[in-house]
Amino acid sequence: MIPLFIVVAIELAYRSQAKWATKWVRVFSWLLAFGLSAFDVIRNFIGLTLKPEIFANVLRYVSVEPQIPIMTIIVNLFVLAVGIGIWVITKNWRWLFIGSVVALIGNALPSSQFGTLPGSASEAVLALSLLLTQYNFEDVEGFEKEEQLQDLTGSFASITAPEGWEETNYSGYQIFVKEEEEYTIYQTGTHQKGDFVRIYVPEKPYEENGKVKVITYLHGFALCMPKFYERHLEELAKQGYYIFFPDYQKSDYPNFPKDTETYSDNRTLRATFRYWLFDVGVLLITLILRQKINTKELKKLIEDGILVALRFILGTLFFVVVINIVFLFNREYGKNLISMITTVIASLRSAPIEWLKQSVETTEIGWEKLCEYSKQVDKDDLNLSKKEVDFYVFGHSLGGLLALSWPYYLQQNKDPKLEKFYPKQIMTADPAPNTIMGIPTIAVWVLGIFRFPFATQPLKIEETGKSLNVPVAILHGNSDKIVKPTEWVKPPFSQEKGAFFNIISTDKKIYFSLSNKEEKLTADHNQSVTNTTYYGDGFMENFGGDKDGPNAYNFEYIWPALKAVINRNVQPHQLEVDGFELKELEVVENEPIVSKSFWSFLNFG
Repeated sequence: MIPLFIVVAIELAYRSQAKWATKWVRVFSWLLAFGLSAFDVIRNFIGLTLKPEIFANVLRYVSVEPQIPIMTIIVNLFVLAVGIGIWVITKNWRWLFIGSVVALIGNALPSSQFGTLPGSASEAVLALSLLLTQYNFEDVEGFEKEEQLQDLTGSFASITAPEGWEETNYSGYQIFVKEEEEYTIYQTGTHQKGDFVRIYVPEKPYEENGKVKVITYLHGFALCMPKFYERHLEELAKQGYYIFFPDYQKSDYPNFPKDTETYSDNRTLRATFRYWLFDVGVLLITLILRQKINTKELKKLIEDGILVALRFILGTLFFVVVINIVFLFNREYGKNLISMITTVIASLRSAPIEWLKQSVETTEIGWEKLCEYSKQVDKDDLNLSKKEVDFYVFGHSLGGLLALSWPYYLQQNKDPKLEKFYPKQIMTADPAPNTIMGIPTIAVWVLGIFRFPFATQPLKIEETGKSLNVPVAILHGNSDKIVKPTEWVKPPFSQEKGAFFNIISTDKKIYFSLSNKEEKLTADHNQSVTNTTYYGDGFMENFGGDKDGPNAYNFEYIWPALKAVINRNVQPHQLEVDGFELKELEVVENEPIVSKSFWSFLNFG
């Protein structure tokens, strides 16, 4: 099969617009490949005589006549020449050349001393370099067909505005705008680069004592699209609030998802493979070299680096196998699941404090640009630069932990520009007390396989809670299986108080909504989410709870409580009386309801 690499190499030369890769050369490549294959069979297999040999304490049978992999070397040299040509033509794509050099060295090592592994591995490297080169050409072709969008960092990503959206340029940013009946949406950045932000600007802003209301809305782990919380975001905008929805993680989510869109509609197989084979490899090398070479511990690089690499590769392969099994046996369960997986993998690059930094800075930059834009309006009542701000933070799951850690970041980074974004109150729904909790179970499996910044530099409420001196309300679900209520408040006899008591604020309250079996309502982890149809119901049922629209937990519990806090300045301890609109739900304060079996365990276990 190796001679077929020649066919692929010439096709790649043709894609790179090499003048010599004509139609007849491409046809001849097939003849050459089959000719080399026939030569290899005749030379090495017909009339073959074997003899026993011991290598690495393993008995094997080898040819009596010593064999040099002539055919493989010829192919390597041919691909090497093509790789050089592609490098020269493209001026930046050198990976085919590098893969060819690696393959040539691997095949040059004598198998009598090194075994067959280097030769076989080098052929795999050569195949991988050909594959990545093909993906690169497809990316370039697709990039040239689409418009360029300058994001917040000044780099470019390819995006095409869908129907209903207008594209505009302002202050160095390319922004997408959508006019709704009572508000306007501004969107910039991409999920792929982790700088996506959507801003909801009300048509008639709500003001109190000359101050407008601004909310930063932080999503749960890997729930990066506004689609998951869209109904709530729309309701808040209609009430006159300015809403910032920053995506603090990198992901492969579509920037403009369709209602019926699947992962195959959004991302090609090429892009998926390229991520696994190329981006993950670069990440692996970066992590190892950055952690080891900077400390100049070469011996550690050799000893520990290989083990880290092995754990990472095995974990990634395990991921791929599991996902393929999921897709094979349950297509609905696996719907768009690769978006969740790539988000998890991409998150390995960052420490959680960087996500918090991204959320804070995105809010500050976005508000600054809105103020600049509003200066063009002659009316003083619409000029935001002349308005004061009442600022609030709301977060769900891991976003809830970031919300609770917001004052900690501001105190650690004393920037005068950020003073206006010190929250008046913070409200969270089913927050995680640390960065490990509140993430998909499938991600937890991988977290145990290898080390990375997300795990080595965790964010914990026991640390950030020391700076949390503003009113805090936590709305939790008593049946939350991802972040169990007992993580926040320990029942009696456990001799532990729980994470809630790490918050130093004297004005704090935690509430637990209860399930209502008669109404088929479950107080799960995603009670604040309004739509999970992007994923299959089977998967989301296990990942916090599936939703195809708001339910009583939204209308009676989360939404009215946040509205009461912002509109009427209701304090956390008053929410049960003045904030909730409970009809189908029951809520308890301060202590979750624990099953009898769990009580028995705490008493006698």
